Amino acid sequence: MAKQRKRTKPQQKSTEPTVSQQRQAYYEARARRTSLDELELTAVERPRPAPDLRAAPEALDAFDRLMVLYGICRWTAIRGEPPEPEDWQEDEEWPQPEAVEALFGSWDDALSESGVLESSVATLLDKVASAQQGLRTRADELERAQRRLEEDAQRTPELERQMERHKARRDEADLRVREIEGGHERLAAERDAAERRAAELERRVATLEAAPSATPAEPEVETLRGELAAARAEVTRIHDALEQERTEHDHDRRTIAELSRLLARLDAAGAGAGEDASDEPAADDDVPGTVLEAVERAAATSSHLRFAPRAFETAADSPFRRPGLVLRALRQLDELAGRFAAGDMGISLSQAAPQAGITQWKNGVSELARTRWRDEYLVTIDGHEAELGPHIALGSGSGAGFVARIYLHVADGNDGLPRGITVGVVGRHLPDTTT
Repeated sequence: MAKQRKRTKPQQKSTEPTVSQQRQAYYEARARRTSLDELELTAVERPRPAPDLRAAPEALDAFDRLMVLYGICRWTAIRGEPPEPEDWQEDEEWPQPEAVEALFGSWDDALSESGVLESSVATLLDKVASAQQGLRTRADELERAQRRLEEDAQRTPELERQMERHKARRDEADLRVREIEGGHERLAAERDAAERRAAELERRVATLEAAPSATPAEPEVETLRGELAAARAEVTRIHDALEQERTEHDHDRRTIAELSRLLARLDAAGAGAGEDASDEPAADDDVPGTVLEAVERAAATSSHLRFAPRAFETAADSPFRRPGLVLRALRQLDELAGRFAAGDMGISLSQAAPQAGITQWKNGVSELARTRWRDEYLVTIDGHEAELGPHIALGSGSGAGFVARIYLHVADGNDGLPRGITVGVVGRHLPDTTT
């Protein structure tokens, strides 16, 4: 093998100045001295400077002031409010109040110079505290509302049972009234026939008594007098029966009226869910007397729900006996309409309706109904023709006096109408495949 060549280290350059560098430095120093001599600024001729006896204490005072201002700002930023003298008293980590007063004249002057009194931190904290109080108040209100809802939920089954009992009693009274009215007509017919029979008998008796040969007709006269007495007795009996049935009829009608008012008060009591409703039913003055009155009152107080002109026309024609239930449903609809108009529901109307207390929400009607009876499902809203579909079923049983409907138009903002819910028809069931 060939011998490996031994590597040699490269020579290090010397850090010592070269002769030429030393020569250049010498000439530069001499030129500098010559220039100073020409300017009469040589060290020999310059006077010795006197020391500044005030600079050091002033510098220390300025530094101490800066540290105090820094401390005030830092305390305010961390605590959210400016410090008080007692906060720093006897705390070696913070400037002492005596030193602050010595540097600034007073504690308030130090706070004023720091700028923390004009800071927005205190204002922001006040706003935060106010917002927190508002949230706490709102939370308390929601908690109370929740308790009322729970109480109403517990009370609702009993109210529904009472309503069913009262409805059954009213239906029975209604049936009894119709029976009495039918019996009254029958008795009136019998009375008229008995009165005609009695009049005929009286005429025949008078004729026989006036005849010349009264003796041979005496038996027939006595017979006719007996029939006449029986006819008069029958008329009296029928009169008494009619009077009794009239009394029962008036009593049943008062019962129906009282039961209707009671049902209306129960409807109004049910409307208190989620509101400040007491356990006592609403006063009679608070219960609408007709469906039209219920619609007018709801329209006057609704904040979000809108009403088409046809809603009032159909309400005026409705014989529904529970206008309080209509008012309750319209107030619940107003709450639902507010959520829908705001656009923050997050769920469908059919899902949100039960949350507002509406249990009989229907999403629409059949395509056949909307095609066959198209005009019935059209209303005019602010000059626009709108189609009805979603509706609420009210009441139970059969007939316009016991059941009612509230038909709606739901606008999403794309049909020329602003986003919201409009009541189109209130009252009678519109025609469909079930009617």
